[in-house]
Amino acid sequence: MENPDRLISSFDEVSFSDYKMPIICIYSSPRDYQGMFVARLFDLNQPTHTILMRPSLETIRNEIPGRFSLVPKAKGEDSTIVETWI
Repeated sequence: MENPDRLISSFDEVSFSDYKMPIICIYSSPRDYQGMFVARLFDLNQPTHTILMRPSLETIRNEIPGRFSLVPKAKGEDSTIVETWI
């Protein structure tokens, strides 16, 4: 089965006005992207197919648009989730 994810090179490619509430969730080495940090765009609690991938957490954090704020990790979240930005 082909992976439907859309890999972007920058969040500048995303029109955030198309989303009710854009959220960026950063994962460390998720099952489908072992060894990479992946920032997946969500709309409210719904994951989208839009992802940004980088080799380190620091490089992916540098890509998060300035209008987003870091929120504390919630209890019971997937163990591959590093942090969430709203």
